[in-house]
Amino acid sequence: MNKSAGKYFIVLILAISAAATVIGSMKAEAQSEAEWQKTLEAGKKEGKVSVYVSLLAPAVRKEASSFTKKFGIEVEVTTGRGAQMTEKLRTEVRTGANLADVVLSGSNPMFTVKKMGVTEPMDNKLILPEVIDTKLWYTLDRLPWVDDAKHLLSFYAYPNRDITINTDLVKPGEIQSWQDLLKPQYKGKIVWSDPSIFGSGFNGFSTNILHKLTDENYFRQLVATQDLALSRNLRQMAEWLARGKYAVAVSVEGGPIAEMLNAGAHIDYVILQEGAYLSYDAGVVGIAAKAPHPNAAKVFVNWLLSRDGQNFAQRATKYMSARNDIPTDGIVSPANMRKPGEKYFVAANTMEKWINEDQKKYLALAKEIFGPLIGR
Repeated sequence: MNKSAGKYFIVLILAISAAATVIGSMKAEAQSEAEWQKTLEAGKKEGKVSVYVSLLAPAVRKEASSFTKKFGIEVEVTTGRGAQMTEKLRTEVRTGANLADVVLSGSNPMFTVKKMGVTEPMDNKLILPEVIDTKLWYTLDRLPWVDDAKHLLSFYAYPNRDITINTDLVKPGEIQSWQDLLKPQYKGKIVWSDPSIFGSGFNGFSTNILHKLTDENYFRQLVATQDLALSRNLRQMAEWLARGKYAVAVSVEGGPIAEMLNAGAHIDYVILQEGAYLSYDAGVVGIAAKAPHPNAAKVFVNWLLSRDGQNFAQRATKYMSARNDIPTDGIVSPANMRKPGEKYFVAANTMEKWINEDQKKYLALAKEIFGPLIGR
C-alpha cells in the first residue's frame, strides 16, 4: 500500500467511526424519546404525583399548575420540616401506607429516609438526555449522586464561605486562611455560630476537621486565646457584623448575610486558600420504592432535574443549581456562586457514612472544645 492509499484508508476509517458514533447517538436519543413518551403517557393515566417536600414546598405548590398544564399530571404536596417529614414517612412505613412518590429534603433526613427503606435506585429512572448528560452538571464526569447506591441526587451546589468580615474593620486580603484567625488583632472580635449544636457552626467545624483543613488542636487554641463569642441566632450575628460589633463572623449561613449585603452593609465573604465546602441545603431528591404513581414520579423528577426544573428551583431559593447551564445573573448572589479556580469539597453532613457512623463523635468533640464558651 503506497502512502497516498494509506492516508485514504485512515481517513475512511475515521469517517466510518465518526458516522457510527453519530448514528449511535441518534439511535440512543430516539430510544430515550420513545421511553419518555411512554412514561409520560403512563404518568397521565396515573393522574397525579405525590411529592413530600420541605423547603421547596411553597414554590412547588405555586409551580404545580404550570407542571399540570405541561404534563397533564396533578401535583399533590405534603410538607413539613425534615424531621417532621421523616417521622410521617416512618409511620407510613410501619403501617404499610405507601403514599409518597417523590421525596425532597436535605441530605441528613434523606439518608434517614433511605435507611428506612423508603427510596430505591433512581439512576434507571432518569430518562431525558439533558438530565443524564454528565457534562451539564458541575461534577462533569458523573451525576451528583450523594450515595453510592444512587438513590439520592443533589440538585443544588453552592459554596459555603464560612468566614465573613466587616470591611471597615478588616482589610481585604488580611484573612486568607483559617490560621489567620489566630492572629492577636482578632482577639474579642470574632463571633461564631455555635458548633456544639446541629447547624451551620457544627457543619463548618466537622467539615474542616474531616478534610484536614484544620484539626481539633486548632479549635482548642482559638477557644483558649481568642475570646470567641458564640451565638445561635444567625440573623443577630449578621447584624452584629454589619454594625461593627464584631469584625469577623464564622459559619453564618448565606441567607442573613445576603440580606445584609443587599441592604448595603460593608461586609464581604472571604475566599480562603483552603477552599470552601459545597452545600445542597434541602435540594436532595429521591423516588419512593413503592410509589403509588411510579411513572408520574419519573416525570416529576426528570422535569425537576431538567433546565426548566432547575431554573424553577434556583429562582425559588436563590441557591445555585448543580447544573452548569442555568443562568444565575440577578438570581444568585455572586458570593454564593461557584467560581473557576476555587477549591471545593463536600460537607461532612452530606456524606452518608459520616452521618450514620461519625456524626455523634464529632458533636461530642465540639461540645468538649466549645463547652467553656457556652452561656457566656
